[in-house]
Amino acid sequence: MPHRINRRDAVKSMAGLAATLSPLAGCSSSGLEKSGGDPAPAGDKPAGIVDLGKMFRQGSLSPERVTEELLARIERENGRLNAFYEVFDKEARGAAAAAARELREGRDRGPLHGIPLAVKDFIDVAGHRTTAGAHPGFHPPPARADAEVVARLRAAGAIILGKTSTNEWGLGVSTNNAHFGPTRNPHDVTRIPGGSSGGSGAALAAGLCVGALGTDTGGSIRIPASLCGVVGLKPTFGLVSTLGVTPFSPSIDHVGPMARSAEDTFLLLEAISDFRRVPTRRPRVLVPENFFFDDVEQEVADLVRAAGARLGRPEVVRLEGVEAGPDAFRTMAISEAATFLEERLKRHPDRFAEDAAERIRIGLSCKATDYYRAQEFQRRWRSFLSRLLGDDAILVAPATPCPAPPIAESEGVVKSLALSRKLVRLTSPFSFAGVPVLCVPCGKVGGLPVGMQMVAAPHQESLLWAALA
Repeated sequence: MPHRINRRDAVKSMAGLAATLSPLAGCSSSGLEKSGGDPAPAGDKPAGIVDLGKMFRQGSLSPERVTEELLARIERENGRLNAFYEVFDKEARGAAAAAARELREGRDRGPLHGIPLAVKDFIDVAGHRTTAGAHPGFHPPPARADAEVVARLRAAGAIILGKTSTNEWGLGVSTNNAHFGPTRNPHDVTRIPGGSSGGSGAALAAGLCVGALGTDTGGSIRIPASLCGVVGLKPTFGLVSTLGVTPFSPSIDHVGPMARSAEDTFLLLEAISDFRRVPTRRPRVLVPENFFFDDVEQEVADLVRAAGARLGRPEVVRLEGVEAGPDAFRTMAISEAATFLEERLKRHPDRFAEDAAERIRIGLSCKATDYYRAQEFQRRWRSFLSRLLGDDAILVAPATPCPAPPIAESEGVVKSLALSRKLVRLTSPFSFAGVPVLCVPCGKVGGLPVGMQMVAAPHQESLLWAALA
């Protein structure tokens, strides 16, 4: 019974920015550096998708062994980290045995065959409840079918290890959940992993899975990727299906992959969507003159500028009007979330943490005119970014203004709301625009990782890949 609880060698030239892990090497969360401390000892983490696939096909390692090692590691570490809400022990072992048998028989499903993954508990997995981090009184019956993204992973031969933690209904960026307890950052367990896909970020950083899925409405993939020192990709809006995924703000909701390398992240994207990388020239690199480096810790800004310069000769650009982005995003996102949760709050106010309830009340107070203005800004901003970036440029910017804050900064209504405003400020404008964004580690501040956003025009994910060549 379940219990609750890189494609080309060129990637390696970025000195770890997208390097595939070797079987005996820990994940470097320092991004553009080869060195850097890890939350788990070297040799205690699984290899990446590419290297595992090679070993599976050579017969030197099996999906069963890797799955057993990961389940054992989850058993040891999850009590400390709270990254998983549910682990599918029996099902994962059965899927691993089936994958090993198929590979021995020559029935190869592709690069994810036999690869153990985790799924955010916003995404339906047949036979299991999707809690969305909510009060137990709101938990639905077990899902009758897999979400489309999970069905695609299974068809690719992947193994689903379990469901990872999240903020209550996705309302927040800390993964400090009143109903399930806080999820802790493996780099420093007194700090948040980010959110709301914090469980997926923490599980990857701790070596509890090889890859994971998250959701991203205002930064919920990229914030944990930055604070946990892993890679996360928010794809173009609509590229990846949200069928079978708990809604937050349907106009902005995305599902995307997370992993410990860019190579693995793109392999996951290709499995859960119809996207395929196409050859393209290295893009121009744009650096924003305004907004995205304002109110950012200096060490973080310096790391991001240095990382961007290593991708190409930077061109400074001014992003007119972007300052209105976070407020416009907040109006649209929280209004839509409040619409989804309004009746639940009215009938069962005792089932909501106070900070979650306050966010819903804020959403219910938004006027239709405010929502309309937010939509108008969204259209103008998306059009501006599309013209600016075209088919030959990417924009680089910090993903978070600071390393992971202490868990204490996420406790209580005032602190929780302030933390959300602080951490989504740099990510939400790109969610709002629906453009693809890759978050990669770019260094450490005080021993804690921080990430860089790489932004392209809609449906230009291949440019993000080409930038790493």
